[in-house]
Amino acid sequence: MNSGSPAEKAGVKAGDVITSLNGERIRTVGELREKLSAKRDEKDRTVKLGVLRNKGEISLNVELPAPAARTKRTISHRTNI
Repeated sequence: MNSGSPAEKAGVKAGDVITSLNGERIRTVGELREKLSAKRDEKDRTVKLGVLRNKGEISLNVELPAPAARTKRTISHRTNI
């Protein structure tokens, strides 16, 4: 886990297993990423994670960061003559 990340600030710890997001069951990492990505575009970016820790289920509220500003990339090609 990244130091200072929103998940760390909310109390997510190494070894936690995320089981739900806003009450919806999470089965794969891809599913979690998809749901988090959709949530970042919303005005309210707070999510409730269901987490399995030490054989018990807990709930954590996580504030997702605002989407990063996208920068335009320029691609250039060099040719040798």
